[in-house]
Amino acid sequence: MAVFVAAAGSLMALLVGYTLTHRRPLIPADADHRDVIEPLKCLECHGPGRRSARGPNHPLNDQCFSCHDRRPGS
Repeated sequence: MAVFVAAAGSLMALLVGYTLTHRRPLIPADADHRDVIEPLKCLECHGPGRRSARGPNHPLNDQCFSCHDRRPGS
């Protein structure tokens, strides 16, 4: 029982630590991204077969703003 409690406590501490330290990837604050306000605009460049297509390890999610965040002030 003590092993289970220790394992659960460790897992909980890791999850809380990750939640507090994880930051969403930022959208660059350059001219190409300044006016991007909807995912369809992102996919014009980052969609399959496009000039800056997402890599093979990128999640298959076309709701860009559910993961990516804007830089403060952009």
